[in-house]
Amino acid sequence: MNKLDAINIIKIIWPVIVLQLALQIYALVDLIKRKKTKNLSPKIWGAIIILGEIVGAAIYLIVGRSEEE
Repeated sequence: MNKLDAINIIKIIWPVIVLQLALQIYALVDLIKRKKTKNLSPKIWGAIIILGEIVGAAIYLIVGRSEEE
């Protein structure tokens, strides 16, 4: 792989990385603000968000958030 190939790959991947970080930060802030979560404790949800990357954050936002804020 030459330098030009590496640059092209980075150009394609960086928007995904930015999206992942934004989603993880949003999910973590939401988790901190909420008093309760569904199914699991907030500490476990925090680990899922951080270690699960984009999938972990999406799962929390879909099934982990409680109706109360």
